[in-house]
Amino acid sequence: MLIFALCLPCIHSAQAQPPTPDLESLEERAFKQAAAFVNPSIVRIETVGGQERVGKILTGTGPTSGVIVSRDGLIISSAFNFIGKPSSILVTLPDRRRFPAQVVATDHLKMLTLLKIESQNLPVPLAVSENELQVGLWSIALGRTFDLDQPSISVGIVSALERIWGKAIQTDAKISPINYGGPLVDINGRLMGILVPLSPGATGETAGVEWYDSGIGFAIPMYDVLNIIPRLNTGKDLHPGLLGITMTGKGDLSNNMKLDRVRYGSPAQAAGIKSGDTLTRLDGKPVNMHSEVKQVLMSKYAGESVSLTVTREGAQKPLTFKATLVEKLVPFESGSLGILPLRESKTQTEPGVGVRFVFSKSAAAEAGLKPKDRILEFNQQKVTSAEALALMVNHLRPGEPATLLISRNQKPLTLNVKLQSTPNSVESSLPSQAQPSRTAEENKQEKIKIGHFKDQLPGNEQSFWAYVPENYDPNYEYGLMVWIHPPGNTMESTISKEWKSICEQRGIIIVGPAAQDVIRWNRDEAEFVKEVVESMQTRYAIDTKRIFLVSHANGAEFVFHLAFKYRDLFRGVAVSDASLQDRPPETDPDFPLSLYFVLNANNPLNQLLQPKIEAIRKMNYPTVFQLLKDDRQPGQYLKQPNLKEMGRWADSLDRI
Repeated sequence: MLIFALCLPCIHSAQAQPPTPDLESLEERAFKQAAAFVNPSIVRIETVGGQERVGKILTGTGPTSGVIVSRDGLIISSAFNFIGKPSSILVTLPDRRRFPAQVVATDHLKMLTLLKIESQNLPVPLAVSENELQVGLWSIALGRTFDLDQPSISVGIVSALERIWGKAIQTDAKISPINYGGPLVDINGRLMGILVPLSPGATGETAGVEWYDSGIGFAIPMYDVLNIIPRLNTGKDLHPGLLGITMTGKGDLSNNMKLDRVRYGSPAQAAGIKSGDTLTRLDGKPVNMHSEVKQVLMSKYAGESVSLTVTREGAQKPLTFKATLVEKLVPFESGSLGILPLRESKTQTEPGVGVRFVFSKSAAAEAGLKPKDRILEFNQQKVTSAEALALMVNHLRPGEPATLLISRNQKPLTLNVKLQSTPNSVESSLPSQAQPSRTAEENKQEKIKIGHFKDQLPGNEQSFWAYVPENYDPNYEYGLMVWIHPPGNTMESTISKEWKSICEQRGIIIVGPAAQDVIRWNRDEAEFVKEVVESMQTRYAIDTKRIFLVSHANGAEFVFHLAFKYRDLFRGVAVSDASLQDRPPETDPDFPLSLYFVLNANNPLNQLLQPKIEAIRKMNYPTVFQLLKDDRQPGQYLKQPNLKEMGRWADSLDRI
C-alpha cells in the first residue's frame, strides 16, 4: 500500500499562490502593453475646409491618425486623409497639446503625406528592421480618434509581405479611415509600418478605400518610410515612375514578353526600345512574366532609372538600354485611316477587308481610297479581317505614313497614305449599309425574340427590356445600345419609340437594364448591367466594336462609371443634357472609347462646359460636343434630327 502525506504548511503555501494567468489574459496584457509603448507617438489629425467629395468618396470631417517620425515635429500619415485639399490641418498630441500643421510633401506612389508642426523633443517610436518582419507575426493596428488617452486597437497577424507589387505589408487586422495614417506595430510596440489604403489593380487617391474593415489591410513598411522621409522633407512630391511600354500578352501571369507598344515620347522610346523587342531582364533581374515586370516598375519613382535588356529580330546579341522614368507620359493617340469596313456575312470568303464608306477629308480620302475597294495589305502585312486592320492602324500615330495594297475592280493597286487624328465630329452624309433582312416568321421559326420585349436573367429578379429590329438577320453583326435610364424614370416607351427607326436603319439592338430601385442606380448594379450585355451577346450576333452606352440627364454618372469600369466591353458613351464630372482615366490603346455629348444651350450652365470638353479632347478621347439651341424643356428628351446624328455616331464606332 502507498501512503501519500502532505504537510499542513505545504497545503497552506499552495493555497496562497495566485492562479496562473491563462493564455488569453497574457495575450490581452501584451496587446495593451504594445499599444501603451507606442501610444505617445500617435497623433490625432483633423482637417478643416476643402472638398467634401473626391470622385465618389466623401472625404468626411472626422479625425484621423498620424505617427511622429522626428523629435522636431515631422509626422507621417496617409495621403488619403488630405485628398480633399483642406484649408487647414490640426494635430493633437496625446498630452492634448494642439498645433497647426503644414503639408511638407506627398508620396503618390506609397500614398503617404509628411506633415510638420512646430514642436520639439517629441517621442519617436522604435521601428522593426526589415529582416525581422515575417508572415505570422502578431500585428496591431492603432489609431488616434476621439479618445486621446487610449488609441483604437485592432489585432491580427501579418498575412503577407511585399504585397501590392512589393510596396506593402498585408494584415488581417481591421483597417478603416479612422486609423489610416496610424501605426501597425508588433507585439513589442515597435513600428512595422504606416496604415494606408491600397489596391492591387487600381491607382489613385481613393484606391483601396472600398476594402476597409474587410480583413485585408495594408501598411507601408517602416524601413521604406524612413528611407523616403529625407526626400519628402525637401518639399518635393514623389510620383510613380512611368516607362511607356505595353506587352503583347494579357494578364499578370502571361509569359509573352514581346513589347506590343512603345509609347511615343516615353522614356522607353528615348532609350531606343522598339515595338517587337522581347524583354528578358529588368534592372539586372531576369523577367519571365508580366507580374515580374510590374514588381520592378511599380516600386520606382519618377526620376529613377531602370535598365532593360531585350532581344531584337536581326540583332546578333541581347541589347541593354537605360531609361529614366517620368511622372507623365504623352497621351496615347492612334492614327486614323478614315474608313468604315464593310459589314459582311459570316460566310464571306473574299480576301482582305471591304471598304463600306470613306470619311471626307480623311487620310483614305486624300489617298484616293473609294467605297467597294478591298484592302488586301497594310504596310506589307496581309489583312485578314477588320479587327486585324484596325490593330495595325492603331499601332501608328497621326502623321505616320503607311502603304495600302488594295483591289479595285479586281485589279491590284498600291496607295500611300498619311494617317490623321480621329476627328471630333459626325459625318453628315453617312449612309446606312444595305444588308439582307429576314422575315419575322423566319426568326420565329428559329425561336429568336424580336421586337420589343421584357426579360430577366436566370436566377435574378432584376429585369431588362430590349428592342430587336424586326428584320434582324443573325448572319450579320449588330450594334448594341445599352440604355441606362435616369433616376426616377426608365423612359422605356420613349426610347423604344424614338430609336426604333434608327435601329432598323443602322442595325442596332437596344437593351435597357432597370435599376432595382428605379429612383437611383447603385454602383453595385454595374455587374448586373454587364451580365445583361453578355447575355445579349450570347443570344444575338453583336459587333464588339459597336457596344455603346446611352443615357440622359442624371443617368450619366452611372454610365461613365460603367464605361471606365469595363473598358474591354464598351466602345462608346453618348449622353444628353449631362457631362462628365470627373477627370477620365488615361486613354487605353487596346480599348478605345469614343464620347458624345449633346447639351441644351438654353441652360447657361451647359455653355460653361466647353473648357471641360476641351480638356477631355486633349487626353485624346475622340469627343463630339453639340450645344443645341432648341425649344426643349428641362428633362425633355432629344428630337429626331439630334437622335439621327447620334445614330450616325453609333454607326461609326467601328471606324478604322
